[in-house]
Amino acid sequence: MLFDKILVYRIGSIGDTVVALPALWAIRKSFPEARITYLTNGNASGSSVASSLLPKEVYDELIVYSNNFEIGKKLFGKRYDAFFYLMNRNRSRFRLKRDKLFFSFFAKRIYGMKHLEKNSLPMKVSLPLREVESEYNYLLDCLYSENIPSLPRKEELFPDLKLSEDERMRAMEWLNRNCKGWSSKELIGVMVSSGWRSKNWPEKNFVEVLKRLLRIRDVFPIVFGGTKEFEQGKRIITQLGTGAVVAGQLGVRVDAALLERCKLYLGTDTGTMHLAAAVGTKCVVVFSAIDYIGRWVPFGSGHRIIRKRVECEGCLRPECPLGHHKCLEGISVEEVYQACIEVLKDE
Repeated sequence: MLFDKILVYRIGSIGDTVVALPALWAIRKSFPEARITYLTNGNASGSSVASSLLPKEVYDELIVYSNNFEIGKKLFGKRYDAFFYLMNRNRSRFRLKRDKLFFSFFAKRIYGMKHLEKNSLPMKVSLPLREVESEYNYLLDCLYSENIPSLPRKEELFPDLKLSEDERMRAMEWLNRNCKGWSSKELIGVMVSSGWRSKNWPEKNFVEVLKRLLRIRDVFPIVFGGTKEFEQGKRIITQLGTGAVVAGQLGVRVDAALLERCKLYLGTDTGTMHLAAAVGTKCVVVFSAIDYIGRWVPFGSGHRIIRKRVECEGCLRPECPLGHHKCLEGISVEEVYQACIEVLKDE
């Protein structure tokens, strides 16, 4: 099976993009000579998460759209041998049929939709909430369910960012400027907030966990995030009396190189968590119960996921609809602290 021109469709944030990497590498390894076009969402100026995060080896051309009306305009006159549909599982049947019809005008063959049709996740959940395969594995199965003969073994695939020596050097330079004697310390990557408030464990709880760790280990917290998290990071470091804030300073790929140096990621379910897992850093993650169990777990083994079952789980809301954040309030400082100790001992 030979394809000269391939179109891949995937949208979303940092986490959505990182979890797609094993599938993207599977396509590239299967069709090393093909010209791969990556279609994704972004802003009107043409910038996107994909352009700042994805290794250039997994695609040859990037098409970014800021609204649905632009897709047809940007694909007009193009024709692909194959189209890979790598979308999240919460697509409605109507949207699937619409997309299948639309993209059939641009590609001879369509892959990925059959598996999504059989494994879609309704936005209105049924209780008790069921456990599902991770987004990594779901996206891989979108390919492997299609019996494409040239696909590599799943075991060979991981979210390889192909970090460059320059990116790693920039991370080292930042460490040398902001963390004297860092090589003898246990670096902890910290991300205490998410764009969805329904995912946010109280900041004071993270501070208390870090204070306890500081009493018994030579740890050095580094607070990650975007520019919005910079002031929060400064506030946390002030309370701890040590640490540094990298939020919004280096860019997402250099952030990944810095996370690669960390012994542990401590935080919420965010794109930074997926970056940490992608570079092999073990994670202790406070998960809210808003989504399907297991869906957004980090890649790899050895992580500690702390999540509580509650009667209101599966709300899929950015704000707690009941206002009490019961699924997060039920997670204690002690159990998160103990999870960190376990991971640090293993490392």
